Amino acid sequence: MSIRHSLLALLSETPRTPAELQHAFHQATNDLWRLNMGQVSQTLSRLERDDLIHEQGTITTPTGHEATRYTQTDAGSEELATWWTDPVLRPANDRDELVIKISLARHTPHIDLLRILDSQRRAVLAEIRELNTTLREMNSSLSTQRLAAERRIFDLESDARFLDRVEAMLNEDRAERT
Repeated sequence: MSIRHSLLALLSETPRTPAELQHAFHQATNDLWRLNMGQVSQTLSRLERDDLIHEQGTITTPTGHEATRYTQTDAGSEELATWWTDPVLRPANDRDELVIKISLARHTPHIDLLRILDSQRRAVLAEIRELNTTLREMNSSLSTQRLAAERRIFDLESDARFLDRVEAMLNEDRAERT
């Protein structure tokens, strides 16, 4: 999750203090992902260092404390425009624990790879069933929670297809060796 771009998006609407940014983020994501004040402050420091935002004065908060308001620079607007148009792809070189486990099991004589695949498949299908139950209880709006659940289901379905493919490859490999 790009906190950097999330804060830039929120600052594109109006100048905000760190607390206002935190609140707006929680509101925009329906509190699905928590953002602590340390993350906000550290990200704002980096955005300011990179000339993507700048201070726009201070305000007095309801508690009587002074808080700095930030706004986007032109460079920040350009950075955000690029983020909106660039596709989001998962890095191809992410370490995938399941692939690592399968690879190691394949080369470890006393490990039953088929048992690992079956266990993983059961867990994946159980989570899909649980998410489908959750979705039936949600309204059909385009809420953050619904989007996250739908996305997770598609990811899990992909995992199930992958497990089926690995099992087929394992069977092909065994057939070739006999």
